Amino acid sequence: MARTWSRRRFLQVTMVGGGLLTAPGLIVGCDAVGLGNTLDKVRDAGVVKVGYSGERPYAYDDNGLVGAMPAVDRAVFERLGVDRLEGVLVPFRSLIGGVNSGAFDVISAGMFVNKARCEQIAFSEPIYCAQSALLVGKGNPKQLSDFDSIARTAATVAVLAAAVEESYAQSAGVRNEKIRVVGSQDEGLAQVARGQVDAFALTSISLRAMLERARQSGPAGPEGGPSEWANAVELLPPFTTVVDGKPRLGCGAAGFRKTDGSLREAYNRELAVLRREGRILELTAPYGFTEAEMPEPSVRTDDLCTIDTGGGVRGPLPR
Repeated sequence: MARTWSRRRFLQVTMVGGGLLTAPGLIVGCDAVGLGNTLDKVRDAGVVKVGYSGERPYAYDDNGLVGAMPAVDRAVFERLGVDRLEGVLVPFRSLIGGVNSGAFDVISAGMFVNKARCEQIAFSEPIYCAQSALLVGKGNPKQLSDFDSIARTAATVAVLAAAVEESYAQSAGVRNEKIRVVGSQDEGLAQVARGQVDAFALTSISLRAMLERARQSGPAGPEGGPSEWANAVELLPPFTTVVDGKPRLGCGAAGFRKTDGSLREAYNRELAVLRREGRILELTAPYGFTEAEMPEPSVRTDDLCTIDTGGGVRGPLPR
């Protein structure tokens, strides 16, 4: 059954403390950039530059820029008279600095809305909300289910660099030495398959997409490969992460410079139309999104911007 989240329910369960800051020097002040009216600029050019980090299923290159977020962005910008998206690939932790410096005009990635980020950029209304999940070895030998079970059993867990799961694990009591930061989804998959870690934590959306891609890859080489690794693991049911005794829900949105209010407002207006027409799910379903990931319209970015991530991470700003 699809789970829906009302504004009242969201506020009841997500008000927690403990914020994060970006790495020094990462952010460039947008006031110094002098970009003018970005909405007019992209309309005149017929193209909008979007920053992405290459993470499936959110935004990645596959003979062109594809993924759930570019699919939504294309539909929105077509309604605004902009026919083409031009992708700019940067590391995830450089997305905020990139949009603020003018390297691109919109962040099109699986970036959660939280208080620390809202102090630096403006977000559209949420496009999706995601629960966490664990990838474990076949048969789930340690009987894991969530971050609490990892802490309880002293299991080891891989987390993606700069992703929110590291802080979630720490908040659940998982010791730092039990947390292995990996640079890619494939690295996390390989470590679980080889028994180097007990679990790989990421959003259920990301793990589903990763496994589907791995199973469709070619024959494994002498040292193994994604298709072989996928047969050695299993994906556990998604769960709602609990921080300080309160459930947490991560919701992703498009990101803009704070000075681009007219662009953000126009984006939100067309996004609302697409949502009323049921097109957000239609656009994102090919990338593994389901009704369960569609937030109620009453879940608002203004509310998400009051939420600290919680915990502490060794890298800047988790996903």
